[in-house]
Amino acid sequence: MFTYRSFYRITMFVALLFTACAPQVASTPIPRPTTTSEDSPIMITTATQSTLEHQEPVLTPTLIPTILPVPSSILSFEERLLATIDIKYPDEITFVQGFIWVKTDDGHVIKVDPVTNSVVGDIKVDTTSDPYHYCQGLGTDGENIWVCSASGDENHRAIDVVRIDPTSQSVVETVEVGKIFDQFNMPFLLNQIWVLSGNGDKLVGIDITTNQPSPAIDLGSRCFQVAVVNSSLFVTCRLDNIVLRVDPEKMKVTERWTITSPRSITATENGIWLSQDNAVVRLDPESLNPVATFTKLFNPDIFATKEAVWVRLADGFLYRIDPVNNQLIEQINSDQNLSIGSILVTPNSIWTTASDDNLLIRLSLE
Repeated sequence: MFTYRSFYRITMFVALLFTACAPQVASTPIPRPTTTSEDSPIMITTATQSTLEHQEPVLTPTLIPTILPVPSSILSFEERLLATIDIKYPDEITFVQGFIWVKTDDGHVIKVDPVTNSVVGDIKVDTTSDPYHYCQGLGTDGENIWVCSASGDENHRAIDVVRIDPTSQSVVETVEVGKIFDQFNMPFLLNQIWVLSGNGDKLVGIDITTNQPSPAIDLGSRCFQVAVVNSSLFVTCRLDNIVLRVDPEKMKVTERWTITSPRSITATENGIWLSQDNAVVRLDPESLNPVATFTKLFNPDIFATKEAVWVRLADGFLYRIDPVNNQLIEQINSDQNLSIGSILVTPNSIWTTASDDNLLIRLSLE
C-alpha cells in the first residue's frame, strides 16, 4: 500500500538530492568531514561564537568506543505487547493530561485513553483542499497540544501551527508561521513553542500566552529538527553536517559543531543522544564531544530517559541502551517487520507507531 509515510520517504529523498546540489545560505563556511564508513570515527568540530565571527574552525577527528547491536538479551514482541490500537497513518506521539495524543499523516490528532487502550477523540487539524498536501509535527507546553496544520490549496500550499485545547478537543488558535514539513518534534522553552520556518533556515518561537510568533532567528543553514538541551535549543542540519546551539534569549546561534549526518537529538540530565543515518551517538552535555557510538542502527528514532535510551528501527524493531554503563542491554524483536514510526515512553509503558501498518503499539517497560 502506498501510504503517506511511503510518499514522504520518496519525496524527501528527491528534495534532499536536489537541495544538496543547490547553493546553501551560510553565515560562515564550515568545513565538511570526509565521507566515512559506518564504523569510522565521527568527525566533530566545536566552534564558539568568536570562532563563528572571526575564523574557520579546524576539523579534529575524535576516536570513540563503538558498540555493535549485540544486546545482552532478546525478547519477542509478544512477550512485551500490552495492546495494539488501530489508527490510520499514525506518526508523532505526545502525552498530555493523562492521555496519549497521536498526529496522523492525513491531518488528524487522535486521543487515546491509556486506561482502556481505546480511541476516545478525533480532531481534524488540516484545512487544505489539496488531498496530496499534508505535514508532520507535534508538541506540547504541558497543558495544550500544538500541531502542524496543512492549509491552502494545490497552488498555495502552507503549513500553519494550531493550538488544541485538550479539554474541549478543539482547535482554539491558528498561527500562520510557515512551518517546514520535516520537523517532527516542536519543543517548548521560555514560554514558546519552537518551529523551523523558511526552508529550515529560520527558527521561530510562538508565545503560548499571546499565540504570536517571535522574530525569526537566522540559522545560516537548512535545518530539520530541534530539541531543548538545558536552557538552549539544539538544531540539526543534516545537509551541512552541522549541529547548532541557539540561545533563545539572545536570539542567535552561539555555537556550531560539525557532525556527520545529524538527524534527531534528545537530552537527559546525564547525556545528549544524537541519531545519525546508521548510528546513535552519546555526546557529553558540556563539550558535546562524543562518548560512545552504537553502530549499525539504521534510520533510528530515539527517546531518552535517565534510566534508558530507546531506539526504534524498522529492522530489529526496538533496542534499549543502559546510559549508566553505555551498554546495549535489550532488544524487543518483532517477526512482523513493522514499519517505522515514532516512540514515546511514559512511566509504565512504551508507545510506538507503525505508520504504514496503521498501528499504535503499547509495550510494557519490563
